Amino acid sequence: MNIFSYLTKFSVITLPFYVFFTVFFGYLTWFNKVGFFLKEWLLILIFLSLVYEFIKAKKLPKLDILDYLVFAYIWYGVWITLYNSLWLNSIIYWWRYDFMFLIVMIIYKHWAEFLKVKKEELIRLFVYSGALSLLFWILVKFRLKEEFLVEFWYVDYASNWVFKWWIPVYHGLENSWIRRFQWILDGPNAMAYFLVIFSSMYLYLQKKKNEFYVYASILFLFWLVLLTYSRSALLWIIVSSGIIFLVSIKYIYKNYRKVFLSVLLFTLWFLSILWIIFQTQLTNIIFRTSSTTGHFDRMSVWIERFKEKPLWAWLAEAGPAYRNIYPDKQTKEDEVKYIPESWYIQVLIEWWIIYFVIFISILLIVLRKLYSKSKIIFWMFLAILVMNIFLHIFEATYLSMLMFTFIWLFISKK
Repeated sequence: MNIFSYLTKFSVITLPFYVFFTVFFGYLTWFNKVGFFLKEWLLILIFLSLVYEFIKAKKLPKLDILDYLVFAYIWYGVWITLYNSLWLNSIIYWWRYDFMFLIVMIIYKHWAEFLKVKKEELIRLFVYSGALSLLFWILVKFRLKEEFLVEFWYVDYASNWVFKWWIPVYHGLENSWIRRFQWILDGPNAMAYFLVIFSSMYLYLQKKKNEFYVYASILFLFWLVLLTYSRSALLWIIVSSGIIFLVSIKYIYKNYRKVFLSVLLFTLWFLSILWIIFQTQLTNIIFRTSSTTGHFDRMSVWIERFKEKPLWAWLAEAGPAYRNIYPDKQTKEDEVKYIPESWYIQVLIEWWIIYFVIFISILLIVLRKLYSKSKIIFWMFLAILVMNIFLHIFEATYLSMLMFTFIWLFISKK
């Protein structure tokens, strides 16, 4: 087995624990950039090991339209940034947030003949690692409580994400006593992101097994998604379930009519009871007025930004990278203007139509390729794209690295 394969195995095992290792070793060593060695430098080593394999084989990678689109996306952004006198700092944070996952995609797009490990083995390693982290959460949640994470230098209850602060032990819902499930990750939405990836990989491994434990596991994972109270994740579950039902309605009605009607009536009855008893709490949980208002305010600000600079705002002028480049402007007023809470609107603000079209073209090509390879992974990717309408969920770069690694394990021809 070559270095490229070993580093790939190491990444799929450790990235589910990325935030935990970053917080723990960051405090232990007083080096708050330790995460760079677990992610950015790991990616650089993977890239160099792949280059070495190409040199040893005396080959060059064969490029196609997707490669050219990614290169155009990167170089167009760099050129406009330099043109507007923004230099290395902007480019570093931009590549970390806006396109590092595309670099991962390109690396594993050309991996086929050099990665000496089977796709199923890598997926199984990730599932084992992710399951271990979830089992650890069960122990803490039901025996030790979330505050136990303070022992690993997470910070005690901060309610909401705060820039340049250590990760809180949990996030709370507004006007509620509810603790949102985030476990050792850096937020409930990131936890929902992880669960979408994890459950998809688990389903892929178990897709031909008609066993009770498979259904029980899926129900358990669905319960964990509910505990994140991530509305974008819940919206995708509702939409995807509705689509699956509509596609399968004829088959269900013909073969499982009585069971379906019984389940439907029970679900409606159960939800009605819940609404009658917990109407106030459910209203706060689902609608969350201040949070929802904030999301729409941030999403609609792109119209104002477009009027100011109709062609571009330039690199890292919106979204997660902006926080690191201009930490002095992290006020509520500035964040509404520069953190649009939608990855697509963020791209529109930074580079407007050209950049947006390139980015959407990349995503659509990946979706098209996935559809013919694996319906499970296709739905996984589509779920994350839907979440990005309402969140800048790609900000969890360690999870984006994982997802695009697995995507190209499926798309590759070899």
